Amino acid sequence: MNSSIASLGNPHNPPLVFLHGFLGRGSNWLEIARPLSQNYFCILPDLPGHGENTNSDLSSPLNFDILTDWLVRTLDEIPAPKIHLVGYSLGGRAALTFACRFPERILTLTLESANPGIVDNTERARRLAEDSARAESILKEGMSAFVEQWYRMPLFATLNKHPEKLSAIKESASRNDPRWMAKVIRELSPGAQTPLWDALPHLAFPVLLIAGGQDEKYARIVQKMTEQIPNAQQVIFLEAGHNVHAEQPEEYTALLRAALPF
Repeated sequence: MNSSIASLGNPHNPPLVFLHGFLGRGSNWLEIARPLSQNYFCILPDLPGHGENTNSDLSSPLNFDILTDWLVRTLDEIPAPKIHLVGYSLGGRAALTFACRFPERILTLTLESANPGIVDNTERARRLAEDSARAESILKEGMSAFVEQWYRMPLFATLNKHPEKLSAIKESASRNDPRWMAKVIRELSPGAQTPLWDALPHLAFPVLLIAGGQDEKYARIVQKMTEQIPNAQQVIFLEAGHNVHAEQPEEYTALLRAALPF
């Protein structure tokens, strides 16, 4: 397995794949994956453009079909034909896209703070313009300045209760290549993504939906998704914000342990 993919546990156990958020890397999931690796083969890839996964051509296009094709190739190399899949934020959008395109490969799906897409065309165009401006900011100001600005957004406010963890998250995020982060935020923007809401009623596998109660936007999205997915369970961590697994790792791990079959 290459350096951009960490793994823990016995490869003969059921595969449990974790997809991180924007600015992250696979190692962000270690605190969750370590205790679960007793029963699962935990796979923690760096998503394209993140961490060590920067070997592709910067000029090549990037979208969620390309990203999920990469994930298929990655899983085929392991091999992991059927998986339990967990995705957070950007990784949640990637996980949902993968599950919609390749449902036969999904055992269970867990989505944390993930949006199936923006339906309104005007709002989608506004978000794309906003993320394009953020891309320019990354290239102009550099990673450290952008990361500080990013984590001042209200949806991350509760991370301030965990200063050591927030500092580690920022330090890790700042080590990303600014050219790739600019590309990712522009080309994988929710404003550039085809909405997946219409696919939700067709998801036939168990789906666990997680959000933080202090992240009101995504708590509402989770409620709406739960109403449309036949076999969905929602869990709201009342005191958490957007990054639930970082803020409440023990409770998050216990939830996954209870939700996943052994």
